[in-house]
Amino acid sequence: MKDLPPLSPDVVIREARPGADVEAAAALMVTYLTWGHERLREEYGLEEAPSNPADVVASLSAYQPPRGVLLITERDGRVVGVGALRRLGADVAEVKRMYVAPEARSLHLGSALLDRLILAARSWHARVLRLDTVRFMADAQRLYRSRGFVERSPYEGSEIPPHLQKYWLFFERPLEEEPKPGS
Repeated sequence: MKDLPPLSPDVVIREARPGADVEAAAALMVTYLTWGHERLREEYGLEEAPSNPADVVASLSAYQPPRGVLLITERDGRVVGVGALRRLGADVAEVKRMYVAPEARSLHLGSALLDRLILAARSWHARVLRLDTVRFMADAQRLYRSRGFVERSPYEGSEIPPHLQKYWLFFERPLEEEPKPGS
């Protein structure tokens, strides 16, 4: 993925490098998944197994080139956001594990991260971008809708087990080609 300029002097979104970046991304993902499991229990009475940090680290291989990308968001040199993209097929990509730490949410980093993931999917020549989110994540749903995502039925390749799909919303959007200058 082509490097893009920083969002501001103190905020950078870039591909995660092996080592400390991947560990920081995994730590944020574990925080996100742990929070999600707690909310599932509170909202729906579901008792899902907690996220094993070693399994999260191992799962990151799905987001490595050429079949994926793992982005991190740094603010003042500290990783505060993560997002991933993986291929579901030749022309279909999926956004996964988007999360911004609570202390950085007012900075619109989730929007910037999603925009970078959309650009990455376009660079793969994907024609469709998909994602899923738990029903209680209203802020995330607003963000996705603001970027042209619309609800759809569960899709093939989703990691969400059938017994949990009724608690999730599934989205997709077409990926038109980037506009050419002067058009």
